[in-house]
Order: sequence, then C-alpha cells, then structure tokens
Amino acid sequence: MDEIDRRLVTELVGDGRCSYQELGRLVHLSANSVADRVRRLRRSGVVSGFHAELGLAAVGRTLLALSDTKLHPEVDRIGFERELAEVPQVLAATHTTGEYDYQIRLACRDTEELESVVDRLRALGVREIHSRIVLSEVTFRGTGLLAT
Repeated sequence: MDEIDRRLVTELVGDGRCSYQELGRLVHLSANSVADRVRRLRRSGVVSGFHAELGLAAVGRTLLALSDTKLHPEVDRIGFERELAEVPQVLAATHTTGEYDYQIRLACRDTEELESVVDRLRALGVREIHSRIVLSEVTFRGTGLLAT
C-alpha cells in the first residue's frame, strides 16, 4: 500500500459511496485508475466491503447496552453463537478471554425490552450477565492504522 492507497481507504471509510470520479479528484488520478486500485485493495483484503450504517435512534432503538456474559460450562459455544444471531436486538458479540465469555452489544427500545433480552439470553445458556447502559459513544474509524 502506498500513500495514494492510504488516502483512498481513508476516504472510503468516511464515505463508502464516494464515486471513483470524486476519489480521483482527491488523489489526482483518473476514475479508471482509482477503480483499479480499489479492486486491488478489495482483492487483497484491505477493504472488505461497503456497508450502510443503521441510525439506531431513527428506528426506535435508543437504549444501547454492553452485556458481559458467562455461559454455563455445558453450553456449546458455536450453538450459542448460532442462537444469538437470531436475537434481533444483538448488534455484535465478541468472544473474549478473561472473566467473561462474551461481550454482547444490544440495541433496545427501553429497559423493559432489555430485561426481556436478558431473560432470553439466560434461556440460551447464559449463567451470569452484567449489563451497562451506553451514555454516549466516541467512534474512531481506524484510519490511524494506515499511517506510515
């Protein structure tokens, strides 16, 4: 990856819908050259996809929670993950080392819905759960990793 690739990736992280023409203007290359570079970045795995970002508040999911969970010892991790994928409030689950097995990121309408999700998680084999409400977030897109 050269400096032009880094600039392209930085721009795409900020706006995945940026046109090749606009990217070309930013890095002083033709749209075709930019398209070739972006295809190469995708093939190499540097860029893994382009995604829409869901506005959680706009769809009524204003309560975000982080739940650290421990599974019962007999629970199959792969089966748990498969069942967890069916819980619509789950945004992400991270299998971790340390005291807890997973950190689960949840988007709920209110505390009543969070309580029902916690009950559902227990039914899936969670023996211990510690949840925290997210007050605010500071998001970093990881483009600092591209520095030379």
